[in-house]
Amino acid sequence: MISTGNDIVALKSVNKSRTNDYKFYSKILAAAEQALHCQPEISDIPFENYVWLLWSVKEAAYKYLKRTDPSLLFSPTKIIVTHIKIPLNRFVFKFEDVKLEGSPGDEGFYSGNVQYGSKPIYFRSIITSEWISTVVNEHKNFGNVHWGIRAIDNAGYEHQSKAVREFVLSKLNPIYNHNLQIAKSPVGYPVILKDELDICIPVSMAHDGNFVAYSFISSSTSNN
Repeated sequence: MISTGNDIVALKSVNKSRTNDYKFYSKILAAAEQALHCQPEISDIPFENYVWLLWSVKEAAYKYLKRTDPSLLFSPTKIIVTHIKIPLNRFVFKFEDVKLEGSPGDEGFYSGNVQYGSKPIYFRSIITSEWISTVVNEHKNFGNVHWGIRAIDNAGYEHQSKAVREFVLSKLNPIYNHNLQIAKSPVGYPVILKDELDICIPVSMAHDGNFVAYSFISSSTSNN
């Protein structure tokens, strides 16, 4: 199944001291990833942001992998970021209508490679002063990946869950000209239903703090 995965981290909820504690970050970063931050270009990223950038990549990759391996358990140090490319022109984000939607191309995004076993995965990320968001894809070309982020007023879990579903359906319903629904698969990932039938749009959803995000893949664009 063609799939994607996404994640978002609200940075205002991050404990910087705890994040910089080896006992904490060593549970997230493999030794090679700790060494990767020492590269001059990458070391410009504050270490606490680096930790949560990689967390978001790993969480997004896990969501992607879970669809094809339902028995997979989340083990951050086994999902390894092997390469990070820093954008020449950093993405400057401003909430104008409190949401951002598009396709995570090459310009302005942090990008790189993730490895889980023999499976290569590719990512695009944005780091802002308020959040870090990541989308992963099985191809280097992200032209067919739909992606969105929205700020919400209520950070309660139930409101987050409702808000992210409404957000992704506001994108999908006009495409399919139908009142779609979101349900959970037996192993927990979301599925899109049309007339109570799964129409095989593997959507990924995420929320943290006052932010929600989605990603999904359209098969209409070439992956070359």
